[in-house]
Amino acid sequence: MTTAVPTNSVLTVTTLTSGTISNADGYKLLLALKEAMASQSGPITLDLTDVIGFSSSFLNSSLGTLFEEMGADGFKRLRLSNYKPMQLKQLKDYMADVAQTHRAE
Repeated sequence: MTTAVPTNSVLTVTTLTSGTISNADGYKLLLALKEAMASQSGPITLDLTDVIGFSSSFLNSSLGTLFEEMGADGFKRLRLSNYKPMQLKQLKDYMADVAQTHRAE
């Protein structure tokens, strides 16, 4: 009998946090992302089902901190699912700013 090791974790934002506004919720997401990344080496999917938008506080405490701690290579393991075009634009713009800030340091 062969047991397959999962190569992809799916984290659904709305089950991990009560919203996408506060630093506290961003920190909850950060902890879940770090745990998933530590437990397996494959990509991590961030499911955005029922997420409307993100505050900068939420993003700073979650994805921004993840980028600071893991760098661009670690961050590239993230995949998105069930997102709207406006969410993708917001996240791309935010991450471009984060990456530019880190290159300037």
